[in-house]
Amino acid sequence: MTAFSDALKNMGRILQKFPESLRLLRRTQTLTTAGVLLAIQMVLSSLGVIQIGESLKISLGHLALAPTAMLFGPVVAGLQGALSDVLGFMIKPTGPYFPGFTLTAALGGVIYGVIFFRSEHRLSHIVLARLLICVFVNILLNTLFLTMLYGQAQLAALPVRALKNIMQLPVDCVLLTAVCRVVDPLPHPADAR
Repeated sequence: MTAFSDALKNMGRILQKFPESLRLLRRTQTLTTAGVLLAIQMVLSSLGVIQIGESLKISLGHLALAPTAMLFGPVVAGLQGALSDVLGFMIKPTGPYFPGFTLTAALGGVIYGVIFFRSEHRLSHIVLARLLICVFVNILLNTLFLTMLYGQAQLAALPVRALKNIMQLPVDCVLLTAVCRVVDPLPHPADAR
């Protein structure tokens, strides 16, 4: 029974992050800081990218999404993720627009927000966040959406996509650890009243 009550408490703490993040969205400081981080994300997503074929790329844009999640939570980070996808398509389209990719970009921000907002940024949290995003967002959902967009031939790319994400995971974790070390000492905007 204790494990069940602990799980309910943890779920309650996770769910509390959403209204708090929504309240932060109303603040000018949140909008300006998230806007700057969105601009950095756009630069990293366009210049810090290695394109491997039509539907496989390595991007560093998530390194600017994680600080938004740490500072402002899942709602703000989810919105930034969605905006980065839409703006990225408008600035440099690499194929037809597909709303599923906007959804997965938002979901990545939400995952970061749930794990990083109001939490310690231990290596285990960083690995968990990247692992969830790699498996559920990058490998499963994005492959599903690519299959819907381009046909069944994309399923053949699933092993390559999985291998790319597995190989990129340690690098992403090291880079995110460095980002966390820079962002952690900053004053938390939710604490300022």
